[in-house]
Amino acid sequence: MARIYHKTSVDDIRASFTWSTAPLSKRLPNLDRTQNHKKRKTRDVDDIREPDQQRLCLDTEIRGVRIKPAVRLVGRDVDLHVIDGGNEREFNGAGDNEQGECTVNKQAAKIYEQFFLDIIKEAPNRRSAELGSYLMIPVDMCGELVRPELLQTAELPFELAQYCVCTPEQWEMHFDRLFPVSATAAARSPGCQNYGKCTYYSNYLALARVISVKSLAKTRQALRVEFDKLVWVPYTQWDRIWSTRKMDTSSWKALPSGTKGGPLIGINPRRAWERVTLRAFDQPHEGNQLVADFEGEMED
Repeated sequence: MARIYHKTSVDDIRASFTWSTAPLSKRLPNLDRTQNHKKRKTRDVDDIREPDQQRLCLDTEIRGVRIKPAVRLVGRDVDLHVIDGGNEREFNGAGDNEQGECTVNKQAAKIYEQFFLDIIKEAPNRRSAELGSYLMIPVDMCGELVRPELLQTAELPFELAQYCVCTPEQWEMHFDRLFPVSATAAARSPGCQNYGKCTYYSNYLALARVISVKSLAKTRQALRVEFDKLVWVPYTQWDRIWSTRKMDTSSWKALPSGTKGGPLIGINPRRAWERVTLRAFDQPHEGNQLVADFEGEMED
């Protein structure tokens, strides 16, 4: 038999008929999934704002807020500035506080603008990596659409969603979770999913650390005025911004009707009368999507 197959032994014959087993390739993840599993923080809103878009401004002016001066060395040698080739002048730090109110207003406005970008960037994906995100906003439209107006309409930008009308207490709870009453209160929360990766959240806590408790209360009041204009927000949990667990109680409704699962959405009790629907978007062709994703990776 060995001669028939031109082999020297039966073992060699067996080896000739043994197929080599190649490892199966991994299934590629869906390109439409939001990149919310990366450890790095969300991008700064200044980097993606459209050239013709103006910076967001809060309707309520924050007054009487002072930023705590930074800790610095003291002494005559430190307090004297050498200018004009060696001429000395006394250092006057009074101007720092004069600009404090302006600085806080700008910072609070940017934090609020960043908030919308972050919650969309952290929007949940479907459980399987082969399936896309629940979010329906095309990648190339994020910079244009991720503005307060997106959450000021009852059209939810998701393929599936579960929603309920919040009580006034629940609505306030979501605001307190998204904009904590103090940096200490936020630090005590053991959960960090979503919150810790959001740039707005880090910037908010940084601001809370350099202004007084009273000043933070004024800042939060200005943010609350804007927050109450929204129709919907993520139905936050103590440890995460987004949740997709299935809700079966009578107070919850599913879109489309009869489906199960999807992001949990809280509706502003002041807008309970509005009809909640899903918003459709024109999706780019697959080739265009690949180009957009590649360009996004190159920018990072």
